Amino acid sequence: MFGTCKGFTLLEVLVALTVLAIGFGVLFELLANAQREYQLSKELYEDVIFLSNAILQNKFDLVEVKERNLKDYPNIEEVELKYRSAVIYIYRR
Repeated sequence: MFGTCKGFTLLEVLVALTVLAIGFGVLFELLANAQREYQLSKELYEDVIFLSNAILQNKFDLVEVKERNLKDYPNIEEVELKYRSAVIYIYRR
């Protein structure tokens, strides 16, 4: 600034607005990602609860069940229970 003039120049105001706009853009992107992650975790939580209840009640109508013997441990059987995004593994002899 020159002389006795007080205030900001147009360039200073434009730089400040640009920095502010970039900051808000980053903030909104973070909030959008947080909301997506919240939805995914909520769906996974609900699927795990459903799968746990299905195991406790022995109701496997909607549950995908895969049984296989482990290659390195033939006396141990792996049971994979899957419902949507939730997967639970059970190992038994």
